[in-house]
Amino acid sequence: MNSWEKCQKRFSNRTAFTESEKDHLSIFFDNHFAATDQGQHFLFALFADLVVWSAGPSHPWRYLDDNNLVSEELLTAKFLNKEYIDNLHPLKGTGQYEGKEVKYSPRKACWTYLNNRTVHFHRTSTSESLESPTDDDTAQVEQLLERAETTVTSAIQKLQTVSRPASPAVQTSSLPTPPVSKGKAPAPIPPRTRTPVAWAPTPKTSTSQQPVQAPPPQPAAPQPPPGNPPPNPPAPAAMAQQNQPRILGTAPDPYDGSPEKVIAFWNTLANYYTINDAVYATNAQKVSSALTHFKIGTPARNWASDLMQTALAAQPTNYGTWDEFKAAFKKQFIPPASQMEAISKMHSHQMGSKDFATWFQEWSTEARRTQADETTKM
Repeated sequence: MNSWEKCQKRFSNRTAFTESEKDHLSIFFDNHFAATDQGQHFLFALFADLVVWSAGPSHPWRYLDDNNLVSEELLTAKFLNKEYIDNLHPLKGTGQYEGKEVKYSPRKACWTYLNNRTVHFHRTSTSESLESPTDDDTAQVEQLLERAETTVTSAIQKLQTVSRPASPAVQTSSLPTPPVSKGKAPAPIPPRTRTPVAWAPTPKTSTSQQPVQAPPPQPAAPQPPPGNPPPNPPAPAAMAQQNQPRILGTAPDPYDGSPEKVIAFWNTLANYYTINDAVYATNAQKVSSALTHFKIGTPARNWASDLMQTALAAQPTNYGTWDEFKAAFKKQFIPPASQMEAISKMHSHQMGSKDFATWFQEWSTEARRTQADETTKM
């Protein structure tokens, strides 16, 4: 019994995902179900042969065996050519390429436009125009194949249902008699009166074997799994999640490196991770998450990407402390000349005929730009 089967056996009250919970699924998740444990609702899925779980759409995915976060890098690892995609959604596999909406096709292992045409990266307009008829033909052929496959599968299922006999002895005679309207002979009438009794348990048996519904005799025992030792401990994780804090506030808009936006961006960023200190409890969690708030395609994102590469290349991975990240950010985006100019304005700012509240607001603005507490010790 593999880890996914053990997880299914562990939770007997499995339910299907709601529409909002389906939006929380990655396109690379193979199976999934929802369950309730000790009054808490959880989502489970199979990702690369490993069981992952989440407390809901507003919570991250974690591995069941060690409770570690499933990082964005792992969720997007299978996206080929992802470096060319803007606003990449790590779960849905959607984004933009050269201003056009695109989506990732796990079956084709490539990016496609919304009309199912394949996205070609770094191609000239001439080559695209030459290949577009081929792309259209390919898409049409694939659609025809999918329809044919659906039709054949449906026909096979109907034949299997009709041809399932009450006993092996009647199998040969029951195959030629599915069309009741033909009424070839009165001889099949007795088997027809018996077959509903023989067929009745069949759909019940197949339904009880589906992964969504557990067998009725199986008790819902959250703590000790019956029969087998508990290699995967969802119960401790569920208990830990009872007091799991929720994300507060709003994350800052992606920063593009503009000097006029740097103070407002940093204040919003620092405030966001301060009020969510219980969620991002370690320096590695704070810094690695903060590095994702830089706009793709800008020098600011390139700077953040360099820091990610350096941290991931270390053995073990090392993102440094939050203070080190803060110092690196200010050194990169707050020029010393601007800081000195703000210091000068702070010391020379006269109140004159202004009321104290107006003067103090202007003075405080210059003080924040200079990082006065750290630089001037005032």
